Amino acid sequence: MRTRDRAARSARDGVRVLPLVGAPILPMPEHVRQAVARAMDQPDPRDSRGIPDLRAAIAAELESEHGLRIDPERRLLITHGAMHGLSLVLRTVLAPGDEVIVPTPTFFFDGAIREAGATPAYVPSRECDGWALDLAGLEAAVTPRSRALLLCNPNNPTGYLPDAATLAAVVDIAARHGLLVISDDSWQHFTFDGSRYHPVEALADRWPHMVTVTSLSKYYALGSWRVGYVLAPPPIVDALERRFQWEAAWCGVVPQRAAVAALTGPRDWLDQALSMYQAKRDFVCDGIAASGLTEPARPAAGAFLLVDCSRLGDTPDDIDRVLLRNGIATVRGADMHAPETHVRLTFGSDEETLGELVRGLERACRESAGGRP
Repeated sequence: MRTRDRAARSARDGVRVLPLVGAPILPMPEHVRQAVARAMDQPDPRDSRGIPDLRAAIAAELESEHGLRIDPERRLLITHGAMHGLSLVLRTVLAPGDEVIVPTPTFFFDGAIREAGATPAYVPSRECDGWALDLAGLEAAVTPRSRALLLCNPNNPTGYLPDAATLAAVVDIAARHGLLVISDDSWQHFTFDGSRYHPVEALADRWPHMVTVTSLSKYYALGSWRVGYVLAPPPIVDALERRFQWEAAWCGVVPQRAAVAALTGPRDWLDQALSMYQAKRDFVCDGIAASGLTEPARPAAGAFLLVDCSRLGDTPDDIDRVLLRNGIATVRGADMHAPETHVRLTFGSDEETLGELVRGLERACRESAGGRP
């Protein structure tokens, strides 16, 4: 049963399930609203690669933030969010029987890989290493059927953020074995403790066969609009566009105009929300340790963390039940190829909700120790 379904069942039983979120949910500022209003009265250019203004804004941002010089006409494709972009990429570059090497724990990539006719080859990371990539394990997983290596940078659900040297080592593995590197970088703006996000595209001089998939829903708070993009070599973008033309034709102009306004306009409404995330992470991590659970590996990025809840029960079902009794809906670790004893928590909610989360974890620990109130 899915997390949403389990939470809904608990709500029907009278439990108030906490509204835990990852990305910020923000009211659109006036400059975005005005851009949307204007777009509703303008003709849709029906550009299957995305409107030129949006692709130009993305290219400008990639250059200003990372020094990447990207041709927006040949290397960018606008998609209906990152999941759509990833599915489009995998179905375009993979063939039945191919294998995709995936470090774990990881986001829900399994379905998209299998829909493309390929098979995932999972390489686990260890919590004692801070969930760092197992480079030797990645190389050992290469077989004659390996076609691609799929990353999540920063990682969802662990919050692990690979440094430049680690990414370079991954790219070198791909180059030695002729693998395509595909990276989902949707949480790139959410970094903590002075850590820095490094795009794989910056290593294209070592190995040019790179594809980056990104969502604009997270930092830009555009979740309701479903906008993302793919950055890839021109031949791959050409192939993606041909497939996209048959399955969706193009992305609507109104959400694209909202994205242009968000990328090119003032950022204070975004930066203020993002500035709170490190404090939220620390509050939740400290609260988890104080509750009696094992202190988690503190994420360097993102809006989520993996928590060892073995103290709460002997099975994932037992753990789930005690958490839901206390209003805490989580993603089970096994669903993200993490240990069955773990769950994913998000910490993007407001302070009051996070306070209730910590208190709910404390109650869950007391219940599991036999002191149920």
